[in-house]
Amino acid sequence: MPDHPDIVQEPSEEPREGTLAWLQQQPHLDVQGLSVPNVHRIVDGSTLAPLDDNPGTCRVIRPNEAGRCRAPATRRYGICIGHAGGGMRDYAGAAQKAHAAKARLRVRRQLLGIGPARVGNPRQHARLQALERAEALAEALVSAPLDDASLGTIERQIAVVRALDATFPLQQTSVELEVPADPGEVAGMGWQAMQQLAARLTST
Repeated sequence: MPDHPDIVQEPSEEPREGTLAWLQQQPHLDVQGLSVPNVHRIVDGSTLAPLDDNPGTCRVIRPNEAGRCRAPATRRYGICIGHAGGGMRDYAGAAQKAHAAKARLRVRRQLLGIGPARVGNPRQHARLQALERAEALAEALVSAPLDDASLGTIERQIAVVRALDATFPLQQTSVELEVPADPGEVAGMGWQAMQQLAARLTST
């Protein structure tokens, strides 16, 4: 049935690289009587097991006594998606991500002092995670409540007070001074003694 001219059809999304749908769109070639995508990973010297030999398992028998692949077979090809050419393709990018993750973990363990004799507690790990998400935390603490139109005046004021408490907390200071108990001795304090007393007040 032809498409109605007034109906606008959205373009279909391209299948993600490495998926079975993507493999089916690639040019195919014949490998030992099996039609597979031209990006297949069946290496030279491999053979294919008979169709009726454990049909749920990949048919590829690897050379050099490596044995038969034990991965599940796809219905479309009878071999696993990896030998068909799917799955992960950017090995260099994956390796870089893995090295970066290991480096972050190593730095985190060093900051926490984690070693054979000491393990980090959950609060320490949470602090490091908060450092990594510092901008997101600041956004959630300050900007999000102020920009939320659903909050009323009182709720907005409460959010502002909490943000101020978190960013500019009030400082509490306790000061202890030792002064002579005798008023006469206080009146007789010299200039140097009063300067020392004032310095103690300003330093606290």
